[in-house]
Amino acid sequence: MKKYTIAVVGLWHLGEIFSAGLADLGHTVIGIDSDKKIVANFQKGIPPLAERGLADLIKKNTDKKRLSFSAKLEELKNCDIVWLAFDTPVTKHDEVDLKPIWDFFKLAIPLFKQNSLIAISSQIPVGSCQKIQKFINEKRPKLAFDLAYVPENLQLGQAVKSFFEPKKIVVGAAKKTVIKKIEEIFAPLHTVILPMKIASAELSKHALNSFLATSLSFIYDIADVAKAYGADIVEVTRALRSDERIGQKAYLDASIGFSGGTLARDLRILLKKADEVQIDLPVISGVFKKNKVRRDLAVKYLTEHLGSLQGKKIAVFGFTYKSGTATLRRALALEIIPKLLTAGAIVRVHDPMADPEEVKKALSVKFFANPYNCAKDCHAVMIITNWLEFKKLNLKKLKLCLKSPFLFFDTRNFFYDQEKSIRRVGFTYIGIGH
Repeated sequence: MKKYTIAVVGLWHLGEIFSAGLADLGHTVIGIDSDKKIVANFQKGIPPLAERGLADLIKKNTDKKRLSFSAKLEELKNCDIVWLAFDTPVTKHDEVDLKPIWDFFKLAIPLFKQNSLIAISSQIPVGSCQKIQKFINEKRPKLAFDLAYVPENLQLGQAVKSFFEPKKIVVGAAKKTVIKKIEEIFAPLHTVILPMKIASAELSKHALNSFLATSLSFIYDIADVAKAYGADIVEVTRALRSDERIGQKAYLDASIGFSGGTLARDLRILLKKADEVQIDLPVISGVFKKNKVRRDLAVKYLTEHLGSLQGKKIAVFGFTYKSGTATLRRALALEIIPKLLTAGAIVRVHDPMADPEEVKKALSVKFFANPYNCAKDCHAVMIITNWLEFKKLNLKKLKLCLKSPFLFFDTRNFFYDQEKSIRRVGFTYIGIGH
């Protein structure tokens, strides 16, 4: 196996996984970030975002001298491959901010080694690589380099597993020699490499996330019809997934909306890029709007059972973006809870992994480490994040903590199979679409 010297630039979630992962594949990797505090923590074996198995992976490869970290861009001079792994910032309006990427290139272009490969996995709009290539050529005409776009497909909370067990790796490149080099880098993974044009690779990321978002928007519509006619959306979903043209892993989970910024980011990019060339995308536009109004279901459903929410106490279980991670960035709770507060509700929060101080900084709510204390004297428990820990709750004990009408609002149908048990102990169960 051919081994390379690789600089992974940007050491947040994407960069922490790629730097440790590429080193574990046998390459010599230096993780680079302008934030000296982040670099210092990496040198102590502490990544910015916790992921299962990541700390051990970092220690293993730093001990073997395959992985190191630096805040100095000058390290690029010694690297065969420069891998951009910035987690592209997303604004509150779901638009990407490419400033960190352009700032990097302005400083880094003079440092690139001749005949180096610049691989990009950061989330960027279609057409960006063409602009980057042009920019490098203008700033350093005599530099011989290649460019590749390798869209990331990491799952927060399972990112290490996602890196080492990919179903495929999409590679956008103009030359077969570049495709071959990427194949050599990932050879130990024994996975399928899908070569294509750079623009196709960029667009494939937008298309994938937009397809997933469209699937969710579709099932939200069907869930509303199911509720109106006394059907059960979970049963309908089972029928859909049993069709081989759809499949068991289809994104068909009815809820009060998707979050995180990732899906919305790619919807927004597609709408913007299509608008630039006067193309109308009514389906994508509809998905974006559907998810936005979906947030209002929380107040609507609670009001149907509690009347006015003024002074009503709601225990929200689950505050992080998803189970298995402590990150709060673009979490659904951050969009739902303000709506409850505006309606006059008193909101209390419990989460197995969220940092209490971060919760307090994000919203003016009281955080409880103990779920039963959180639920004490509340009128409703509302499940937002599907933590497995919630399945282990003592339902009788939880019900005794609440006030009438003892609402159990399951916003993701996470407790669908336990609905009878929940009702049996005296809860009023509310699901989505059934």
